[in-house]
Amino acid sequence: MNLHPNRAAIGASILAAMLLVSAGCSSGSAPASTAAAATGDAYPVTVSSCGADYTYDHAPQRVLLGAPGVIDTLDALGVGDRAIGYALADLDRGEAAAHPQLTENTTDWTPAKEYLVGAAPDLFIANDEQQFSGDGAAGLDDLRTLGSGLYVLGDYCAGASAEPSVDAVYDDIDALGTIFDVPQRAKALNDELRGRVSVAAALRGDRQLTAASVTIVDGTVYALTGAGYQAVLNALDLTNVFADAGANFTQISREDVITADPDVIFVTFAGTGEEDAAIASANTLFAGSGAVGDGRVFGQDENAFQAGGVRVIGVIEQAAKDAFVD
Repeated sequence: MNLHPNRAAIGASILAAMLLVSAGCSSGSAPASTAAAATGDAYPVTVSSCGADYTYDHAPQRVLLGAPGVIDTLDALGVGDRAIGYALADLDRGEAAAHPQLTENTTDWTPAKEYLVGAAPDLFIANDEQQFSGDGAAGLDDLRTLGSGLYVLGDYCAGASAEPSVDAVYDDIDALGTIFDVPQRAKALNDELRGRVSVAAALRGDRQLTAASVTIVDGTVYALTGAGYQAVLNALDLTNVFADAGANFTQISREDVITADPDVIFVTFAGTGEEDAAIASANTLFAGSGAVGDGRVFGQDENAFQAGGVRVIGVIEQAAKDAFVD
């Protein structure tokens, strides 16, 4: 689930990358993450990600992350101490301070070969397979040369579209539980997360509401229909007024939003202290819409979509409170 470069509008520089790759965002025909059954210390274990099999002879000890927030999911599984660094380091919102072992960081979305070789990971947990495009950066062959496994969160593989379902979070946790040989922790975590989503969804009652998920960059509006954003709406049975926009990340006009007149507008923000500014911008641009008039414009943290995993559940819970609790 998680947004890939098109999974998040984190400012103009990432927006440019998003527009380049927004047409394709997921992988081939094979299921993106299937894990062989493992109990106890039953290594080796093989886990498939984006149609490729990766075999682990032991639990990974040097793990790189596609974004800093991925650490929350590893912490929830009790293996956060295995992470040594992450890409997109400028998205750090206190992760490094809370995890002193996270020292091998890069601000790049696509890691450089030099960075990868220097970090010497035995697993890279990516937030999109296209982090290894090989276009002037590290490629999948570089990972294989290092003997590193790859796991792509949310089925964000190159070549097909990820499914817009919260099930991707549960599948990721099951697969990581297998890779790290903590299947019981993974099961307990998924039980907890499913319960939290059920509680959030129950807040809807019998109301049928429409919603728009948008991002605003330098006054330009984009409809967000990619798997991560849509999964949040689907989990709460909110109808996306721009579901048929086409691409995962589509430029629209302010008039499009006003005309669609969703009951709720979610606007992304990408940093500490940025939520109020994002909401204010949306209120100005979409003045005249029912959502603005009713005070039903809310922020959603883009970094949570980049991180995927347990942070997506937090987005679902907050969206439910915003949409359904007066």
